[in-house]
Amino acid sequence: MGGFSGRLGTAVGYMWNGKWCLRSRPAQVANPRTPAQVEHRTLFREEVRLAARMGRGVATGLTAMARQMGMTCFNLFVSLNQQAFSLLDGALEVDYKALTLSAGPVAPVAFSRAVVDDHNVLTVDFEKNPLHLRAEAYDKVMVYAYCPEAGGGYLSAPVYRRDRRLRFALPDEFAGREVHLYGMVQDDEGRCAESVYIEPSEPEETTVHPLTGQSSKTLDNFEDIVAVALDGDAAHAVDGEQLRGGAGGGGDDAHKGFL
Repeated sequence: MGGFSGRLGTAVGYMWNGKWCLRSRPAQVANPRTPAQVEHRTLFREEVRLAARMGRGVATGLTAMARQMGMTCFNLFVSLNQQAFSLLDGALEVDYKALTLSAGPVAPVAFSRAVVDDHNVLTVDFEKNPLHLRAEAYDKVMVYAYCPEAGGGYLSAPVYRRDRRLRFALPDEFAGREVHLYGMVQDDEGRCAESVYIEPSEPEETTVHPLTGQSSKTLDNFEDIVAVALDGDAAHAVDGEQLRGGAGGGGDDAHKGFL
């Protein structure tokens, strides 16, 4: 009878040191289900699911490092972000600001706050080389946007480090929902910098001008307010603040929408 590999009844066949061997199958496999172990397994399962939902961002930011470490980008994501995860009544709680979506030796950039306009177009400026003396002008800068309610994310098209500004349209299903933004930098070999959580711009109050009754979001500047108030006939600004004849006023700049 020849050797075999695998299970046959209560026996298990296998090869060891070039010889076929046979051993008995254990009657029971230890699988304790203590509350702590069940919680740990549940947490790990939910972490992997989140990694899959953030798949393109995770793959872009962590694949190069994961290959060097002999693991998958998803396992590396879970390993790097243990402190950002917890369970509450069996549901995964995530500190999104603490998540790392990319890591590596590439020089980072300094991102400003992000602004989203009324057409759901996001704009974020960045400084190309805030701390590092060596950085490549043609490194790619990207933003990954993740919406928990939509259960998915969107990776922007890249711009170069030297461009200093990135603009892209967010998916329609992200509008009016919680969105988390992560800035990433990648070189031409696929290596990355550590990701940066990008804060949205702080919303500003919209005021109503006493002369026009219109909001500062409707009128772009002082001249528009004057033109509406005086039908555009006697609107002559002096230093952008006063009108001839003593009438004065001023308007806030138009404000864009916010995440």
